[in-house]
Amino acid sequence: MRFLALLAVFLTAPLFGQNFVVDSKIEALMAKGIVSVAVVSDDPVLGSLVQFALSAHGAIEVSPSSSVKLRIGRTANTAVVACDNPLYAFTTNVEARDEDQLALKVADAAIVGLGRRWQLKPLYAETKVTFVSRYTGHAEIYVTNLARSKTLRLTNYRNTSYGPRWSADGKRVFFISSFRSNFPEIFSTNGVGEAAKVITNVRGALGAASSGPDGRIAFASSNKETMDIFVAGPQGQSPIRVIKAPNKQWVNTDPAWSPDGTRFALTGGPTGRPGIYLANASGGALQPVATGFSYSTEPRWNPVFSNQLVFTYQSGSLRLGVIDLAAGSVRPIETASPAALAHASWCADGRHLVAAQGDWLAVVDSVTGKVTRLTPVSLGRCSEPDCWTPRAR
Repeated sequence: MRFLALLAVFLTAPLFGQNFVVDSKIEALMAKGIVSVAVVSDDPVLGSLVQFALSAHGAIEVSPSSSVKLRIGRTANTAVVACDNPLYAFTTNVEARDEDQLALKVADAAIVGLGRRWQLKPLYAETKVTFVSRYTGHAEIYVTNLARSKTLRLTNYRNTSYGPRWSADGKRVFFISSFRSNFPEIFSTNGVGEAAKVITNVRGALGAASSGPDGRIAFASSNKETMDIFVAGPQGQSPIRVIKAPNKQWVNTDPAWSPDGTRFALTGGPTGRPGIYLANASGGALQPVATGFSYSTEPRWNPVFSNQLVFTYQSGSLRLGVIDLAAGSVRPIETASPAALAHASWCADGRHLVAAQGDWLAVVDSVTGKVTRLTPVSLGRCSEPDCWTPRAR
């Protein structure tokens, strides 16, 4: 600890005994809620990971020439993170269990420290991402983090696996595959390579399994001829149909539990004209949510702002929008790129999302519209991201 204290003094030393000149560019960006920062680290690997993570944040502009220096001093799995610019001055000690977690916690310390005036929330250490990649030539399930410091393949069945969703406690990933039989089944894996096992056995078309706050899972199935919503126990036991489609042309799918576990947001409607609906988790009538678009799918609840939903809509290409249920408003997420965005899932800060963009995954800032590629070219075609955070899902 004495080393960390001395290092903290060294890192912040430039604050004292020097004349500070206000940088007009820094001020202009500050007025927009953006910090321009240069990352300086005594560990090149750690510095590179943190720089990549920060570059995806909508409130951060990473620039080597910036007069705002984020200084990182590392020893083993501890670090001191400091800024020596009076506009953003702070010092934080960080401890982690390993190098991967250290990069994520340092990035969070930087966001919280630099973003105090805007009360920016931690993002990196509390967000895990599962997704589908065709790196092997087959659709397999992977997990990664927002610093891209560690990526792990969970399945290796040489078959199509899809629909990955985190369990509510973040310890398991549910997914769909037909590797064991000729029809799709829901499986579960613990996220560290354990052999997957069946958790429910419902015949017919299947949709991804969404885990509620109490561990119960909800999923769509055509087991009873129409595409309906079922709820089962945490291990897939005793599935019960809670929402029935009115006819075979109507499709209910993609249920997402509300943070308090009392209701679903889901995709429903006639084939080809899907919309967003709410329903009680115990069943009952569907309540339509007006989006202003004739094609709206894939609703996901915000883990921080529980009245918000992100969804995918079609207006030329696929785009993302945010529904505020309390205000009764819909806000498209305006991005600089015209490339399609879909299948978004909220990160831990309730501001950023991970979404599918073309053949890769991207981090999307719902405030500024900044889009940053997350998955590297080496992972091949990637899709269907789902984020886990320790907050209510």
